[in-house]
Amino acid sequence: MTIQKIYIGGWFQRTTLHLSEIYDFLRDAESPLDLDKEKLKTLQKSLEIRSLEMNIEDFEYVKIIEKQGIEITIYEDGLIVLNKNPESKLEKDIKALTSYYEEKLSPSLSYIFSLGAPVPKELANIKTIYPYFVVLDNATKGDIE
Repeated sequence: MTIQKIYIGGWFQRTTLHLSEIYDFLRDAESPLDLDKEKLKTLQKSLEIRSLEMNIEDFEYVKIIEKQGIEITIYEDGLIVLNKNPESKLEKDIKALTSYYEEKLSPSLSYIFSLGAPVPKELANIKTIYPYFVVLDNATKGDIE
């Protein structure tokens, strides 16, 4: 059995109207909003972006690859998917994805949207549970269990 990819997913509301704003932040650590310029730079630097692209064809998205190989795709509808090629034990790779999302990406996006309308109480109090997807090759039922 070979583990080919590991994915974690989430959703960030309000992304639809702000994908270009996210891209500007990721590219230049800039925002048209009255946000602290130094904090923007610090947050952008913490993401350790190795490459960045924006696709504006059929389905708009921004794709980042960070220096450790985590690939992040932020789609126009707010879906965010992080994935990586497995490097070590599955638990360690899942922890790396979760840590990147919770400690780097989510705080950055939250700050960009911090001046907008408040998140409804119902959404603010939801405990986040991330779905993990593991793509396997030549796995038996025993391997999967």
